[in-house]
Amino acid sequence: MMDAWLVDLDQVAPTDISAHYPEGLTEEELRRGAEFVHARAAHRFYRARLTVRRLLAERLGLAARDLRIHYDPAGKPYLPDQPDTHVSWSRSDGLLLLGATETGPVGVDVELVRPSTTSLDVLAFVYPGVPDSATPETFFHAWTLLEAAVKATGRGLTDGARDVDLDFGPDGAVTLRGISGHGALPWHGHTALQPTRQDSPWAMTAFVSRELPPVTVLPWPDRARDPARAPAPATATAPAPEPARARAAGLMAS
Repeated sequence: MMDAWLVDLDQVAPTDISAHYPEGLTEEELRRGAEFVHARAAHRFYRARLTVRRLLAERLGLAARDLRIHYDPAGKPYLPDQPDTHVSWSRSDGLLLLGATETGPVGVDVELVRPSTTSLDVLAFVYPGVPDSATPETFFHAWTLLEAAVKATGRGLTDGARDVDLDFGPDGAVTLRGISGHGALPWHGHTALQPTRQDSPWAMTAFVSRELPPVTVLPWPDRARDPARAPAPATATAPAPEPARARAAGLMAS
């Protein structure tokens, strides 16, 4: 069974994750954080990496300092001491989406919904299979599914997009038909809009794995005692969103 969390990094106080940012971060992560021009972006990066460690460590019954995260040559994260646990995460500005499962490779993606007139052009450049009949409403479903699929296979957009087979249906619906060259077992992909407290009220989330949907996405930190600070858990499913939300889903994240 997959566990998934949608984290509002701007709601994660430093005391929630570490007394000091350097504690628990690798030298490479500290170096990457120092490269950000704006302090807010650096803090979000640090909080994302520390939150990933904390949530995965809690799931595995470990202390965060004992959890080792490595990356393969393509940049796909893995846990060398827990080889049966597969992980993936994605960040869009102040949001972090994390998925973990023992059923096989997983890829996740999150994108804040924002307006752009070039969304389909960007998608078609990466994925030439976009049909002429596609509408702006399809962009976020397709883009996040594509990103999640190449993360699941560990190939990245440049090398892996050609292996992904998307089906563009009516009313903006996009589904994953399969991924070629990665075993006989079927892949399953699903998307869902999630409410946020960022500068965009909605984010699109996508999951690709060997598991059938649904996937329940849990908000973190748990603000259940203060409903105004966090949305209720949402379930990721494949069907197209209702019309008003479908129109929002056609806007591109910057």
